[in-house]
Amino acid sequence: MNPPRNPSSVRPGFSLVEVTLAIGIVGVAILSLVGILGSTFQQVDEIMQTNRALSGVTRLIGALDNPRSIVYLDAAGEKVPNNSKYLMDAGLPLDGGNPSVSNFDIAYRLLQGARDNGDSAVWLYVYERKIVSFENDKTGANAYALFSNPSMIEVAYCNGKNLSLDAFSGRNIIGTPMRVRLSLSKLLVGQRATINTTTFEPETTKVAAPPWGTSPIPALPKDYALAYLPVVAEFFSHDYSLYESFKTKSETPLLVQNIVISR
Repeated sequence: MNPPRNPSSVRPGFSLVEVTLAIGIVGVAILSLVGILGSTFQQVDEIMQTNRALSGVTRLIGALDNPRSIVYLDAAGEKVPNNSKYLMDAGLPLDGGNPSVSNFDIAYRLLQGARDNGDSAVWLYVYERKIVSFENDKTGANAYALFSNPSMIEVAYCNGKNLSLDAFSGRNIIGTPMRVRLSLSKLLVGQRATINTTTFEPETTKVAAPPWGTSPIPALPKDYALAYLPVVAEFFSHDYSLYESFKTKSETPLLVQNIVISR
């Protein structure tokens, strides 16, 4: 005859239903956590990109006030760390045949036809790059100490309106560049923007509301009546895609900045 068991020593296991429920609850919790983390990482990335755009605003404003400082990158120049070409080397008729023309006149001619999107806009690129030269520290005979060299924010005008991967490696670009779409501002609407060549007074005709089929301001800076040129700068994260794929792409800018260029 078997002795009776002590009820307190019996430890029954979990049933299959209980195990299944526990696994299900843990799985749901993990999926929820993954979703939260994914959303958090996306928000952090957007904040970083916006901060990068904000850091480039001041440099862009300075570049538009002095467009001669805008770097010009063509197929050869984008591969050169110390490229010495600038906007006036781009072959654009920005000085009207007068090399000593004012910075405002150069910016005006650059932006005069920048109406809205695609080919009607002016595209510039703002990015941070490491400064590399023979005077900088080097880790060896042919290796530069890129992480110890100083950096700068550069504004570039690209031939073909596209910043390529060759520029990324050739210019020692840090992080994600910003492509900036520049267009004339709606602040022009209602303004008497054209000078009468006979009376030298502003014309009575006012700038109409967009969309503008043609530029709402005269072709020549001397015929422009206002003391300032208002433009809109839209910052987008540049993924090195081709100009043809993004020029009319519908995307929300990371940052929209109104800029006024004074005479």
